[in-house]
Amino acid sequence: MESKSFTYFSHNTMKDELVNLNENQLNALREFYVERFVDNMETKDLVQYVTDDMFQYMESLPDNEVIEECLNYWDDSFEDVVEEIMEFEQCDFKKTLADKKDDYLDSLSEGKDLDDYGSKVDALVDSMGVTDKEVSTIHRRKDLDLL
Repeated sequence: MESKSFTYFSHNTMKDELVNLNENQLNALREFYVERFVDNMETKDLVQYVTDDMFQYMESLPDNEVIEECLNYWDDSFEDVVEEIMEFEQCDFKKTLADKKDDYLDSLSEGKDLDDYGSKVDALVDSMGVTDKEVSTIHRRKDLDLL
């Protein structure tokens, strides 16, 4: 079997080194790397890795093959899953804040005019009795005042 030469920088010798590997040895190196890489991953990292990989796979499929994959996975429950997804998409908590803004402002007696935000803040501050009076920076201890 023919071997291939690969040059790499060795951290042990601090110089370029040459390694010769045949196809079986290169495949064994690949397998060993993957085995060690996965073995040293934490469960959450492994789950994230598989999730990302599966999502990329699903995104690469044409739409009709996505349906086919899902149908094969859920089998008889496919229609229930589709119904749950449609219901979930209609939920209030699924809507973005931009989607909810109009509904929220319609429910208020004020706040419909977003350009008038500054005057509303001023009115709120005035209603709280906030003044521009400076606060004293001198700290007095009450226990010493009683002496």
